[in-house]
Amino acid sequence: MDIDIFGAISSVYSGFLQSAFFYYLKIFSAVVSILLFIDVVLLLSKRVGTDMRIALYGMPASRFKKAKYIPRWEAIKGRLAAGSVAGGKIAIIEADKMLDEALGKLGFTGKSASEKISSIKAGQLVGVEELRDTRVLYHKIMEDPGHEASLEEIKSALSMYERFFRGIELID
Repeated sequence: MDIDIFGAISSVYSGFLQSAFFYYLKIFSAVVSILLFIDVVLLLSKRVGTDMRIALYGMPASRFKKAKYIPRWEAIKGRLAAGSVAGGKIAIIEADKMLDEALGKLGFTGKSASEKISSIKAGQLVGVEELRDTRVLYHKIMEDPGHEASLEEIKSALSMYERFFRGIELID
């Protein structure tokens, strides 16, 4: 008694493919696929209608001319390289001005950098949490120009600014 299992499976399978049920299943699948495709196209067209950068990246993408910002950042670091605390304080103030300008170009609204930073959600930009902590030194310097800050404290603050600027691709 020789049983052909593959032949039996093949005949059942070919019978299923030629059945009316499979025909209607194919039509139903095609209709669902077309509806899903139309849905995807409509959702993308609605999202792209706002701003292409937001649609692709989920947030405003970098619009910075690095040729403008890299020399500014090098000048800020140059003030710190002199080794004076006064130069370091000026570097912190200039870095914060650069931060305010960068956040404005990224589309965050507010009158000051503090307001713009407060509108950033946690995890939205690299280094925002550290930058919020670092800006305490900036506020102390602005409120009291005679504030005693160590050179290490200033270097640490500028490294946080630098990390943030690299994260938003303002500098290389």
